[in-house]
Amino acid sequence: MSGAAMRNLAAGLVLLASYAAYAQGALTSPLLDPARPEYVAAANKAIREAAQDNETERHLAELYWQRYPDVAADRVYGPKGAHGIFGAREHYQRHGRHEGRIWGLEGTPQPRQQ
Repeated sequence: MSGAAMRNLAAGLVLLASYAAYAQGALTSPLLDPARPEYVAAANKAIREAAQDNETERHLAELYWQRYPDVAADRVYGPKGAHGIFGAREHYQRHGRHEGRIWGLEGTPQPRQQ
């Protein structure tokens, strides 16, 4: 058997072992065990909480992009950029803070309290 054939065989065996390990992990996951509903409930709760956090993040990102149109137009940090709604925060942490830019609600008119 040639060296290339041996390498291909070895790569195939590694791939097969990887799939077997993944399947074993998936089949023994507590999330798929109907006798353990507390894991599913905990996972669903975490998903709901993350969605609320994302709404806050989206609001803060929109404020930042409105305040800094150059960031909004950026292909990496803008709303259509690689970071999505986290692009605004990423820009602020990497560049904006050092440039003296404002993050969050600071300087934004707040609704009046009644």
